[in-house]
Amino acid sequence: MNYPFWTLVTAIILPYIWATAAMVYKIKMDGKVDIKTPRDQTARLEGAGKRANAAQSNAWEALAVFSACFLSAIAANVDPVQITLPATVWVACRITHGVSYIADIAMVRMLSFVGGMACNIIILTKIF
Repeated sequence: MNYPFWTLVTAIILPYIWATAAMVYKIKMDGKVDIKTPRDQTARLEGAGKRANAAQSNAWEALAVFSACFLSAIAANVDPVQITLPATVWVACRITHGVSYIADIAMVRMLSFVGGMACNIIILTKIF
């Protein structure tokens, strides 16, 4: 598998990492994960736990956009080497986004979000 495809695999894994972080906060809050009414438990999260859940949601949304850009480039027969750098930077931005979201560092979170979106645009420009 070419290296750029590993960035897609990483993008798929990231929401699960942030979900796991949110789960840790659920366990801290209630001593367990509520499997009967998980959304009710999630709604009661505060602070870093609430932000971890939000990071997870945002990671799912970002995955949809990145996947569309990445797979469009592949479908257009763009040489995977041309998307290696922007895809790698996208992953770095998204990891930074999740960590800064949970840590409540708003400026870094916003800059990493913008950086990730810029990477998506760069990948799309490789098609033309």
